[in-house]
Amino acid sequence: MDMTALPLAHPVGGDRSWPVHRHPVAMPDGAARQPDRYAVAALAALIHRYTAESDLTIGCATGVIRVRVTADSPAWDLMASVAAAVPEPYTGQSCHASVAAAPDALLAPLTLLAREHGLELVMSRAEFDEEACAQYATHLTRVIATITADPMTAVRDIALLDAEETGRVLADWNQTDEPVPPAFFHEVIAGIAASTPDRIAVAWPGGRLTFRELDERANQLARRMSRMGVRPRSAVGVCFPRGPESLIAQLACFKLAAAAILLDPDFPADRIRYMIDDAAAVVTLTMRAHEDKVSGGCPVLTLDGSDWRAEPADPVSEPVRADDLIHICYTSGSTGAPKAVMVRHGACRNLVYSMRTLCGMTSESRGTWLAAPGYGMVEVECFSVLSAGAPVHIPEPSVVTSPEWLRDWFVANGITHTLLMKAMAERLWTLEWPAGTALSNIRICGERVQSWPSADLPFHVLNLYGSAEATVVAMCDLTELGQSLGPEERARRTPPIGRPTPNVKTYVLGDDMKPVPPGVIGELCVTGDSLSAGYLNRPEATAEKWIPNPIDRERHPLLYRSGDLARYWADGSIEIVGRTDGQVKVRGNRVHLGEIEVVLADFPGVRQAAVLAKKDAQGETRLVAYVEPESGAEPAVRQIRRELGRRLPAFMVPAAYVVGTFPTTTNGKIDRGALPEPPKSRPDVDTPYQEPRTPVERTLSGIWAELLDLEGIGVLDNFFELGGDSIGAARLATRICAAFEVEMELDELFDHASIEQMAAAIDAMRV
Repeated sequence: MDMTALPLAHPVGGDRSWPVHRHPVAMPDGAARQPDRYAVAALAALIHRYTAESDLTIGCATGVIRVRVTADSPAWDLMASVAAAVPEPYTGQSCHASVAAAPDALLAPLTLLAREHGLELVMSRAEFDEEACAQYATHLTRVIATITADPMTAVRDIALLDAEETGRVLADWNQTDEPVPPAFFHEVIAGIAASTPDRIAVAWPGGRLTFRELDERANQLARRMSRMGVRPRSAVGVCFPRGPESLIAQLACFKLAAAAILLDPDFPADRIRYMIDDAAAVVTLTMRAHEDKVSGGCPVLTLDGSDWRAEPADPVSEPVRADDLIHICYTSGSTGAPKAVMVRHGACRNLVYSMRTLCGMTSESRGTWLAAPGYGMVEVECFSVLSAGAPVHIPEPSVVTSPEWLRDWFVANGITHTLLMKAMAERLWTLEWPAGTALSNIRICGERVQSWPSADLPFHVLNLYGSAEATVVAMCDLTELGQSLGPEERARRTPPIGRPTPNVKTYVLGDDMKPVPPGVIGELCVTGDSLSAGYLNRPEATAEKWIPNPIDRERHPLLYRSGDLARYWADGSIEIVGRTDGQVKVRGNRVHLGEIEVVLADFPGVRQAAVLAKKDAQGETRLVAYVEPESGAEPAVRQIRRELGRRLPAFMVPAAYVVGTFPTTTNGKIDRGALPEPPKSRPDVDTPYQEPRTPVERTLSGIWAELLDLEGIGVLDNFFELGGDSIGAARLATRICAAFEVEMELDELFDHASIEQMAAAIDAMRV
């Protein structure tokens, strides 16, 4: 079997004859007469419990045998199958049971030997450390004891953890209780506005806003909203790009004890209107430029088109409780429609406190707002900075698309704290940074981090883990941990998400909702002050994810099942390894592939659809759509892409399309594992093919082909219609600069989206 699948294995490769760890494994008297059979059975049971593998190949004195293990079968059945495969009883000769990476391996990394006074576990130092060997030996001892004493015990019910180990994973690794100041976020801002009114709260290319101005304008807007019917526990649409108006609007909602529905004006109008209707918004706040997208479901108040600033600015403050809603945040849903998470004021308060204290934010800090406005990231990125009495800086939109531009903006504005999606963060930390940069730390979120930052960066890189359902759950200082591990150990490990944040409890649980040992994969479950109130208008989905807490129901009645697969490191750090469902992260956004499939299947002439997430040549996740047409139908890819762009956010529109008959499994389901790779040929687009004619066009064609992983690109083709996105455009801008020594802004790439147009623009710059 693949040795890397074994818990706590960190293979370094090379010589398999390296020294070994040796640990005794106690053998009860009842097993002493047939140590070979008990060794094979115990090893098979433990490996099954550790990996969920059912078909195992184990070497023993009589040869290599196959053992099938199921979780619900009694240990007696396992012993019987082993007895059939190992018929000879022990007669004094040497016997063993081994799990090896290959039959001809010089040394099996995991071997259980029969000795005169019991069993001995031998494990390769090339694969495991001493602590891992001790855990395996302890658990093998318990497995053999159970098989001997109670052979009718099901394999899944064999207790691996004793009371001490259980206490360590459930209690010791969750010592997170901390007192949090009682004021809610908007109350903290009002306090800062009263004590230091002239401190800058928000800075953007068009101006600045002090804390007094921020608070007073929120009071004025709240009074106008109250006159329009907004009451405590109402829902209010908030549809703005990043900017001071969004923060004013959100604060106004909080002052009225109303929940802000976070809406991104870049989303399709139908999607925005669905969210407004689904959340039963009483009023929607926006700017005149976006009024058409939000109109129809409820009254609309435009902050740049009404006289709300004439309202009195004296304080507004409706009583707020911890369980009142602060935000309604929509995420991708598996049913074809987005679903709304109801975020509590208490969860936001705990989050803001955690980020401020863990990241060392003070009134002298300078933060950013770079994340998209339609998600709860504003709490993580902005609210924590503002609650410290520090300003939030907002750049021009184009700055966020280039790592070099973003670095220069950080340095020029003295930014100390920021929040980035993984893709941008990993590109930023490869750049050269000037000495004395003010940046203290970069927080990463959105996707699993799979590489380590350089140890010589002038700032720390903090890996955050969380979701709208549970806000920020865990944090790991990758810089500090990476330095302590050293380069060799970093090469063996994927960066973890670390430990739970204040007042949050995290558990890695098996299918039986009991804790699993370190190294064993289970589902990450969360409880504590960070939990949201569930999904809006979806009681069944809420009941599925928020379950009665089997660990500590008295203190924390509910446990949130994240759907993320995780495992403990030996020190209690948590590593994310995958998902239990069809959910992926694309450019930091959570996407249910099923939602895209539902929209695809609605297209005329489509019989069924599937969407897969694949890694491109740059290691980024891209979506591939598979379409099986109805008999006689010929749906055009360009029309499908256009319809998806009308109904879904840009990050949910697949980059590549495959049309054809689906492979199926024996029970008639789509065989997703057999779906073909998308073709590298030029897709179906509106423009006629025209080959490159000039040296600049030919160079651009080669760059496009590499970035898009396509062949036969024409000079009239649109970069974005071929599957390009904003991240790809940023890479394209970097490549153009290197190839032609010209600076092409990202918005120019959007305006000149074909090779012909880009070549003309480059030629004009070089004149």
